[in-house]
Amino acid sequence: MQDILIKIFLALVLGGVLGMERQYHDKPAGYATNCLICLGAMLFTVLSEYMGLFGGDPGRIAAQVVTGVGFIGAGSILRDGNKISGLTTAAGVWVVAAIGMAVGYGQFLLATLTAGSILILQLCLRKTIHFMELLKHYDTIFLVCEPKWETVEKISAAIEKQHISILKQEVTKQENRFYVSIVATFTGHEFCKITKELLGMPEVYSLYK
Repeated sequence: MQDILIKIFLALVLGGVLGMERQYHDKPAGYATNCLICLGAMLFTVLSEYMGLFGGDPGRIAAQVVTGVGFIGAGSILRDGNKISGLTTAAGVWVVAAIGMAVGYGQFLLATLTAGSILILQLCLRKTIHFMELLKHYDTIFLVCEPKWETVEKISAAIEKQHISILKQEVTKQENRFYVSIVATFTGHEFCKITKELLGMPEVYSLYK
């Protein structure tokens, strides 16, 4: 009984810590979701061990956790045009389930080290991304504007005026609007500056990257 209480406690703590980081950054799978996933994976793993004691296949239930959690993670992946978000959250859900399974098998140190590594990775990654914003990098700007080639040329001129190199430009027309994608090299500061200028044009309806 004491062993199962330790597993429940550790699953809630590790899942909760990772969930708090996700919820703090306003991600789809937050505190409660990660707690439940970690606790559920732990319970399924314990049940699979008990099944083995009675002649069943001990890996039967645990194996389904790996694939089953994928459906939960897939629900957090969103696509908006050419932009995909939620992949990190989906991967996090999958790893939280693995941590729960490790707790279920009694691998407490492995589960704790894995959870700590993920937390450090997430926090350090955000610091790295902030640093990368100071460097020029390739990125794509997506714009919706009025269907005139003069407007497209005006947009290109405004970007190049900021000493930003345009590497590729594509224009498609849908519902009497131009959808423009521009691949360029710029810093985070330059993107903010050009965004303000482009959105100030009455011909530009929306802009994102």
